[in-house]
Amino acid sequence: MVDFTDKCVVLRTSDYRDNDKLAKVLTAEHGLVTVKLTGVKKAKAKLKPFAQEFSVFDTRLTGKGAFLTPIEPLLIRDGFSLCTDLKVFTAASVAAEATVASICDDEAHAELFLEFLKLIYNLKPDCNPYYQAAVYMLRLMELSGFFKAYTYNDNPQTPIQKLGYAQKTGYMPSPDNDLSRRALKYICAEFERNFDTGLKSVDSIDLYA
Repeated sequence: MVDFTDKCVVLRTSDYRDNDKLAKVLTAEHGLVTVKLTGVKKAKAKLKPFAQEFSVFDTRLTGKGAFLTPIEPLLIRDGFSLCTDLKVFTAASVAAEATVASICDDEAHAELFLEFLKLIYNLKPDCNPYYQAAVYMLRLMELSGFFKAYTYNDNPQTPIQKLGYAQKTGYMPSPDNDLSRRALKYICAEFERNFDTGLKSVDSIDLYA
């Protein structure tokens, strides 16, 4: 029997039966878990905000099988605002998919949990979401043991220099949308090589350049 209380952020969701959804949730202290959200497809479902990608909440989670059930969850931040802008949604989706691919279900990653929260709180259309996602991907690689220093330039002209700028500067508004887009694609390719995986969400980056 699993029974614990933790802070959670939804990384992705999928349909399950007629009215339910399954959510892949990153917790602060218990790693990745799968949460069953019962009845959330109904129009007035109380759990609907918790079935939205990138929602942040506190809850008690219990269960005996593969799926955990939330008990009286408390919403901290809904994820709807990150799903209304296509660039922001793409950037967040890339980061979420990479996060799921990089850690095992039973591993606790409090630092990575906090890093993902930093990302979603900084993701805004006017702050260059591709740049913010590139910063996160660099931190994800570093936290996963794949650190690589990129060439820094305070006026970056290439994707490599943009990654060096992101390493040094961190989350902040940044110009050069196309350069950031190419830098994000570059660091995603590095991630895929190191983790021997493919990120489907990367294909959407060029659609919303």
